[in-house]
Amino acid sequence: MSKVEQQKVGECIEEYLFNRKEISLIIFLIDIRHSPTENDRLMYNYIISAGLPFIILANKADKIAKTKVDVTTKNLQKDLNPIGDIPTLPFSSERKIYIDDVWNFIEKYI
Repeated sequence: MSKVEQQKVGECIEEYLFNRKEISLIIFLIDIRHSPTENDRLMYNYIISAGLPFIILANKADKIAKTKVDVTTKNLQKDLNPIGDIPTLPFSSERKIYIDDVWNFIEKYI
């Protein structure tokens, strides 16, 4: 994506986050298999600056060993949110694992 296109996308995101009154919870998806990219960090900063409640979902949790899911999720949280005040949960949309924890959290906002 060119710099001009990135600028336009950024403006759309800001417009939506700062002006849409119906948002009750933002769900920020990130790939559990990789460290956050520069675009992930940019999106995280947009969300933080909007001041809206959000959750970080570490998606594709079925693609790593089950024994590494908790540690990897915690590492992602430390990387993006060192304070630890933003819930970071593992998730797999494909295999529907960890879904109960995610829905329990989301239901607090709907």
